[in-house]
Amino acid sequence: MRESVWNPLALAMGSINNLQLYIALGLPTIAVLTSLGINLFAISGIRSEIDGIRREVDSIRREIDNIRADIREIRGDIKLLTGKVYEMMGSK
Repeated sequence: MRESVWNPLALAMGSINNLQLYIALGLPTIAVLTSLGINLFAISGIRSEIDGIRREVDSIRREIDNIRADIREIRGDIKLLTGKVYEMMGSK
């Protein structure tokens, strides 16, 4: 019997032609590159969604700041009215 039948290294080296080698290396490379492209596309979509959420949160923060300003104004008015009531009660 020939040695190449019993020696796996010799069998592998001697029985692969160029097309098989290109396919063996090319297909996994194409699969990896395709998955990288798909992942980049998905990541960009996630980033755009995160940017939208950030804009919404900023809008909500601005609304909360406006509400706080209104509450401060109301507190000032209540203090003023309370002071007027105490003045009226004290002058009687």
